[in-house]
Amino acid sequence: MNRTYALILYLCYASFCSAQTSFDINTLTLEEKIGQLFMVAAVADEEIAKEFLAKKPYRLDKEYIEQLIANYHIGGIIFLGKSDYAKQIERTKHFQNLSNIPLLIGQDLEPGRIGKARLPELFSFPSNQEIGNLNDVKYTYSIGRAIGGLCRNLGVHINFAPVADVNNNPKNPVINDRSFGDNPILVTEHAIEFAQGLTDMGIIACAKHFPGHGDTDVDSHYDLPLIPHDKNRLHAMELAPFKALIAHNIPAIMVGHLEVPAFEPQKKLPSSLSKKIVTDLLRKELGFNGLIITDSLHMYGVTKYFNTGEYELYGLLAGNDILLCPFDVPAGVTAIKQALHDELITEKEIDEHVERILNIKKKVCPSRQSSCTDTSDRIPTEKLTATWNIYR
Repeated sequence: MNRTYALILYLCYASFCSAQTSFDINTLTLEEKIGQLFMVAAVADEEIAKEFLAKKPYRLDKEYIEQLIANYHIGGIIFLGKSDYAKQIERTKHFQNLSNIPLLIGQDLEPGRIGKARLPELFSFPSNQEIGNLNDVKYTYSIGRAIGGLCRNLGVHINFAPVADVNNNPKNPVINDRSFGDNPILVTEHAIEFAQGLTDMGIIACAKHFPGHGDTDVDSHYDLPLIPHDKNRLHAMELAPFKALIAHNIPAIMVGHLEVPAFEPQKKLPSSLSKKIVTDLLRKELGFNGLIITDSLHMYGVTKYFNTGEYELYGLLAGNDILLCPFDVPAGVTAIKQALHDELITEKEIDEHVERILNIKKKVCPSRQSSCTDTSDRIPTEKLTATWNIYR
């Protein structure tokens, strides 16, 4: 990376979080509170992502996101598809300027093919499987830290990584080389180190896909995978990395779309929409106090079995704080308002979710005058470039 170019990108971060009103939940309207629950999918450039957009039955374009910010007060954006580094910075700055409450910006920048699909010109880190095979935790930490530096210069606050799934099914079509390995101890060690690398760069690490997507032969993008094991096996294998990450204060966990009868007896109810899994297991039994986020709600593991608006509402009722990639924000907002009217949920309960979201935002983007414009704690450009080049 050219040093001058890197310096320009580095300084661009100063103006990402430009918009600011109070973070006090008492100043927010009900509509603004509900809006904070949604993190919507977007692309950084419609031309670059043309093929990706053509495959999607919903909008991710600039004009649509502008409407969602203005009319529904959405809380965050996840960039999907292929991105150009500079154009993503520009698009992020634009969206932040439109929002009265700072947007939480997310992206799937896990090592390997998923991250490379997002930033193909820059992302050349080895896969998690290769990292696990090397089994050098210092190296894993360094990669987490380097990717954290990239996130900071992009204006990404939350990286949906590490993958904490134990890949113990050779027929797994979706996790596979995205996992550190088939041993829960090894996966745990490397997930913790990778998360710490992100954390030390000021990036929110989000472990996925709770309660564990490793032992499946179905991709939840296309259908609902079944995890048939009993609770003892699940605690010993699938849940082990997540329990360790919780003990190490992982700030966020993503819940996958999985059918897990041991914890949720209702057939075809995804773990992401299950109160028994999200609230009773993750929040209460495992004691996780951080941010809980659904996996993408446009995936067929959810949409095949529920209607638009239903899965956004059920995700909230299950106990998730952030509803990721909702298929239809207006329908989701309408469903949540109706649930309030029907007393299925209270405004106080919504406040609890929004408080967690706002507390995260206070850490990563407190105000125009605070860390969003102060570059004193940013990565020195020469260090970022040097660290990046080590792994290119």
